[in-house]
Amino acid sequence: MEKNNKDKNLYSSYYTKSEFITDYMIEMLNLNETHSVLEPSAGDGVFIDALLKQKPNTNIDAYDLNPQAIDVLNNKYDGYSNIQVVESDTLLDMELDMKVFMNGDYDRVIGNPPYGAWQDYEKRAKLKNIYKGFYVKETYALFLLRCISLLKENGVLTFIIPDTFMNLHMHRNLREFLLLNTKIHEILMIPSKFFPGVNFGYSNLTIITLEKTNKEQALSNTVKIISNLNRASDIEDITNRTNFDKYSVVDIPQKEIFDSIDMAFLIKAGDKVRYLINNPSLTLSDVADCVTGIYTGNNREYFKVLNSQVRNPTKCELVDKNKVEYNYLKYRNLLDGIEGDKHFIPVTKGNAGMYHRNNEWFIDWGEEALKHYRTDKKARLQNSKYYFRKGIAVPMVKSSKVKASIIDNQVFDQSVVGIFPKEEKYLNYLLALLNSDIVNTIIQTINHTANNSANYLKKIPIVLPKNENDLKYVNNLVNKMIKHIKDKNALDEKLQIELNQIFNTLYEYEELPTKVLG
Repeated sequence: MEKNNKDKNLYSSYYTKSEFITDYMIEMLNLNETHSVLEPSAGDGVFIDALLKQKPNTNIDAYDLNPQAIDVLNNKYDGYSNIQVVESDTLLDMELDMKVFMNGDYDRVIGNPPYGAWQDYEKRAKLKNIYKGFYVKETYALFLLRCISLLKENGVLTFIIPDTFMNLHMHRNLREFLLLNTKIHEILMIPSKFFPGVNFGYSNLTIITLEKTNKEQALSNTVKIISNLNRASDIEDITNRTNFDKYSVVDIPQKEIFDSIDMAFLIKAGDKVRYLINNPSLTLSDVADCVTGIYTGNNREYFKVLNSQVRNPTKCELVDKNKVEYNYLKYRNLLDGIEGDKHFIPVTKGNAGMYHRNNEWFIDWGEEALKHYRTDKKARLQNSKYYFRKGIAVPMVKSSKVKASIIDNQVFDQSVVGIFPKEEKYLNYLLALLNSDIVNTIIQTINHTANNSANYLKKIPIVLPKNENDLKYVNNLVNKMIKHIKDKNALDEKLQIELNQIFNTLYEYEELPTKVLG
């Protein structure tokens, strides 16, 4: 794909420039020349070229909102009687409205719809009215809904879209629509790095192929999900249906996805973990409060860093050590701010190591700063009752391994989720559990994107120790781990292996139905 930078905000057009991708998508359409085809975001015509290469006489309607793209298409397909180029908004076009009213007009739809295109407020209001209950800020979701409605019964669609539809809360209604109104034939999960010049930090991409159908047929379908491709050329194997043993291939009954928590695609783990997520005895929200912390409204002004080695994307200044108050708990009314020159205090912020974090970030906690946090329209002094308490911090943006650390009676900002056990005795236990391999797998299954918000963490199924002795044993291991990290500035790998074994055993023998245990 190549990004059209000039039209980035308005059109968010990512043009497809990979024959491996176009060949796969054309193959998934199972096209014949009697089919009528819609390309709803035609761009520079890459899919149209591929369609014509296979079936030269196919009737194609090519829509695009971008006048520059329309000029390219008109010049390119001048003289083609079977190609109609239309400059219009696919989401709002009145002729397409009539085709929806007639229960669909197209046998096939292929496309790479815009992702996150900016909508002016008037258009956004229209879209909210038309697509009630759906997340209108994400344009790919609306294109998907619109184009399914434009398909004839048993018509087939194949789209390149971000993988966020599979798990994010905002797309729950979209998932419900897909699961009840289409047979999802296949989802091919691919890294965004396969496309030159494009790399989404928040997600990867999928190619979804589906067939419009009724509820009964939809819920009797089995979805094939293919992942772990390393290079774009691997897509050729999938197109040719060869070498599947090189990749992760999961077949999940569509009804099982429909019955899952939030109708999410829980694909990163096996049957046992999926069952635990969907049928928990306890979740993290039952045993702890999960909240986000302060937003200053201007982090560059109100945060300082310890030294230049601290990862500091907002370019905050170094803290004046003479203005740092480490003994801040002596103040009786901390939520009113600290009077005097020493008004910067340690704050829990951003990514850190497992279990323990050093004091690398500081926040202005002076009286004037507190007034700002309370009154500024951008600032949010949220969940302040949890400030200056013992808790656990989990970074809001996750990496391949979730890393939880202690909040040591500090303020915490919105870059972390603060987790505060309802019973203090479980603090160390939950800290170790959140750093375990089994919970890392569970978190990545609940939501495989970079988003790690409180709402996802709350769903983690929790297995508590069977007795007080087991709890004390884990607590003791955690205390040893924290001491080792403070002394050696490194994780004690042997202790971590033992903790992983404890949690693996607890979750392995959680009561599960025989059919799940196998």
